[in-house]
Amino acid sequence: MVLFSLTGAAIAALLSAPNSVAYLAPQLSNSVATGKSRAFLATYNTKTSSSSLAFHNVDNNNPTQGISALTMGFMEEFMTGRDDQTRKAANEKYLAELQKRVERINELEASIEELGDDEMVAKTEEFRKRLAKGEDINGQILEEAFAVVREAAWRVIEQRHYDVQLLGGLILHDGRLAEMATGEGKTLVSTLPCYLNALSGKTSFVITVNDYLARRDMEKMGQVHRYLGLTVGLIQAGMNEEERKKAYACDVVYVTNSELGFDYLRDHLALSPAQTVLPGNTGEFDGFCVVDEADSVLIDEARTPLIISKQVPAPANKYRAANTLAENLKEVVHYTVDLKNKNVILNERGYKDCEKALGVQSLFEEPADASGAWAPFIINAVKAKELFNKDIEYTVLPDNKGVGIIDSFTGRVLDGRRWSDGLHQSIEAKEGIEVSEQSKVIAKVTYQALFRQFSRLSGMTGTAMTDAAELEFTYNLKVTPVPTALPIARRDYPDVAFRTREAANKALVKEVVAAGGGSPEGRPCLIGTTSVMQSESIVKALAEEGIKTELLNALPENAARESEIVAQAGRPGVVTVATNMAGRGTDI
Repeated sequence: MVLFSLTGAAIAALLSAPNSVAYLAPQLSNSVATGKSRAFLATYNTKTSSSSLAFHNVDNNNPTQGISALTMGFMEEFMTGRDDQTRKAANEKYLAELQKRVERINELEASIEELGDDEMVAKTEEFRKRLAKGEDINGQILEEAFAVVREAAWRVIEQRHYDVQLLGGLILHDGRLAEMATGEGKTLVSTLPCYLNALSGKTSFVITVNDYLARRDMEKMGQVHRYLGLTVGLIQAGMNEEERKKAYACDVVYVTNSELGFDYLRDHLALSPAQTVLPGNTGEFDGFCVVDEADSVLIDEARTPLIISKQVPAPANKYRAANTLAENLKEVVHYTVDLKNKNVILNERGYKDCEKALGVQSLFEEPADASGAWAPFIINAVKAKELFNKDIEYTVLPDNKGVGIIDSFTGRVLDGRRWSDGLHQSIEAKEGIEVSEQSKVIAKVTYQALFRQFSRLSGMTGTAMTDAAELEFTYNLKVTPVPTALPIARRDYPDVAFRTREAANKALVKEVVAAGGGSPEGRPCLIGTTSVMQSESIVKALAEEGIKTELLNALPENAARESEIVAQAGRPGVVTVATNMAGRGTDI
């Protein structure tokens, strides 16, 4: 038996941790003779599903003093394991309830099959009238609408929703995130809730990660919606205001996350409702939204702000002078580099030597010409020197037309993206090209803030359970795994952890060799990486073993062969190393 006792220290800790369940017990090494003891307090936060274990030094004579905490990994693993078990049990119960609705949808299939094309279109108008009269969208009309969409998909694109795809559609309609394995037909699943929710008169949004996927999905799945009498819109980069307004006015809209975000910002800068493009002319969102590749959009890019800025003249001479000065400053002597936070910190000698070289009293004083204090120019110049490397973080565009930012995940040059606060100009000065005008931020928003505005948000992806707690806490999106239509033939092995990247690379090379990678009779191998740098290091390690590889990381020099690399990735013995680009799994 373990006896639990609450001391003043425990009570103080509990009061400072709202939404927590706490357990306190004395440690076995209590010392009665000294009048002091140690107790541990395990807290479990019911909102964030996080846990911690703390040891408290307790003075028995003055129990409210002497609290010190130590996070214990085994306790967190225990709590996380319990979270996963609880979530799994809840999902199984939830899926069992949904399966009953799937069976009722299947019962309607025979009667829906007998309807003619005109009668199918008439169903859409019938559903709209029933909803307008106040019928519950989650009632019988849901099952009828899903049965109609399934039949329409079979007639138009010859794809019939499997039962598990109906499950996925029900999950999305419930405002959850459906985790579906690659190749299970997530795009087809989205037609079900989008059709149903569009019947209410509010726009249904389908969010994808790039223009190609938005167009592909609209062209194929849009046929189903048009057959049933709905209008379908597509937003692409380069569209003008009128084209966007017309597309957003449709019942179902396919759009990328970035285009939606920038349209939201532009609407908030509009001087009148007539200049807005989003539905309702209010600059706000209403209606149903399903996010494809939800983990990429809602987690990986969640805190990256979308920014609209205006160009103002940049003091080019100041940037060049700061660059020259930075070249003569030395690490440790004048500044320290914080690689983790991508920052540099000038020390006292650094400030004094810079002030002496520039002939100013202080780097923080505003000069008479109002061009700005010297401090940010020098710090950005040192950042450009120490933290930003050519052809890794950025590239010089053809004909020296500026600096292009390279996406660290995909290796793509981010067209139109610029670093803010003068950093972009500092890198241009470092490369000796013409310093461009600098940006002044006039509007910005993060994806996290953007998508939390939707009253009805859902998502689908192939990998979400690892981020389930964060998705539920941030977006109130519960993650529900959807069973596969057929048993998975692929063997999934446990993850293996290594202490160093070098050790992991060596083990990876051995696996490729064992699978026959690189030989005509071997198995095709696909290696996924998290960054361009990592992909190149693995290619180098494989080359040392005499294994030829194809590198798929979207750097400019690889872009021309990208489709060719994907097309040949499944041939015997071909080894392909790719960065983690959302939406490419099915292609490979």
